[in-house]
Amino acid sequence: MTSIPVRLDPSRPKDAALSLLSLPLLGAVLPFVAFYVIAALGSGPGHGDDGDGLGWAFLGIGMLAAPVVSLAAGLVVAFRSRRSGYRFLPVTAVLAPFTLPVLFSSGVLWR
Repeated sequence: MTSIPVRLDPSRPKDAALSLLSLPLLGAVLPFVAFYVIAALGSGPGHGDDGDGLGWAFLGIGMLAAPVVSLAAGLVVAFRSRRSGYRFLPVTAVLAPFTLPVLFSSGVLWR
């Protein structure tokens, strides 16, 4: 008699822990690292402030690329984790890029 394959979903504590971990990683750390790496490319050797505006261009590109990288990574994590059976992680992965800007713009931290 052959056994029927059974799919085991991840446990709820593991799902909740990973979702809480993904909020700061996808919402703050990843955009900062993307911005910092792209901005650092513009200030490397031979890219001094000689008035050509190259450093400002890299800063601008970094400011545009950081949210795009964060959104793309959040969608990839949400898609892959949803297929793996997670319930909370896809939701927080999609919401993570928006939580830090909403938190800063709402004024909750400044009261």
